[in-house]
Amino acid sequence: MSIKVMTMVFDRYPVGGSERLLALAIADHAHDDGTHIYPAIDTLASKTMQSRSTVQRQIAKMLAIGWLERVGSKTGRGYVNEYRISSAWIRGELLPSQVAPPLVTDVEPSYPQAGQIDTLISAQKGVIQNEKGVIHDVKGVTAMTPESSEPPKNRTPLPPEGGATGFDQVFAEYPNHANRAKAERRWRRLRPDAALQQAMLAAIAVQRHSVKWSKDKGQFVPEFHTWLRNAGWRDDVSDRGPVVPWDTNRSTIEAKAAELGMAPWNEGDLSVNRETFHAYTERVRRLVEQEVECAST
Repeated sequence: MSIKVMTMVFDRYPVGGSERLLALAIADHAHDDGTHIYPAIDTLASKTMQSRSTVQRQIAKMLAIGWLERVGSKTGRGYVNEYRISSAWIRGELLPSQVAPPLVTDVEPSYPQAGQIDTLISAQKGVIQNEKGVIHDVKGVTAMTPESSEPPKNRTPLPPEGGATGFDQVFAEYPNHANRAKAERRWRRLRPDAALQQAMLAAIAVQRHSVKWSKDKGQFVPEFHTWLRNAGWRDDVSDRGPVVPWDTNRSTIEAKAAELGMAPWNEGDLSVNRETFHAYTERVRRLVEQEVECAST
């Protein structure tokens, strides 16, 4: 427990409500320097009285704004992720999301702005002083500008190839692999840093079990380039229903069997085919495993 970090959360955490409550629960597990944070999701959900999906979604947001950083992760039963709070934030600095972007203007400096004095002589207004494109006549001067030979400016240029770093890892976790080339171009324009990539991975892990993405074998999962364009890692999937394994009970087993084209188990025919419901379940399981193997090859 770190009273120091918890006090800092009370004073400086940029978001209120249940997210700040989760930040306090995380600070309760931290050392004074913001390190050694590895509570289980269930522990955080119990402390904040929130669902697992809500806690996972809020952790993804904390990673995205840079307040939380992932130190390392392991997979398998009994392992949990280790996090740390941003050392810059612990020192009292602002998060990257709290720093205002620089003001950008496209106004040409050669033209007078509001409040400035127009220093052009009235006889010279509208005249471009070059050798080409100026036509003189008796009534005055007509200025003509030759067409520029320069190519149009691309306001969203593609960065060097290094901009695609990390694409393969995140794309491999995303359920919809259509239009890879288009997704990679969008990724190079976005150029997400390591913290944002971790936030994307955390969001995908939650969203892939949402009602919308699970429906009809993932037919409603948007393509990856669309997900990136719409900042899909920020989406709220709190409507996610529980994912019930197919072998939970008889109704789910027979539903899976019907999906695989099998007839339901008939207890009245037990004396004829001598197949118990347990044996019927194992037959369904073999078909499920075959389907998984075919999908992975």
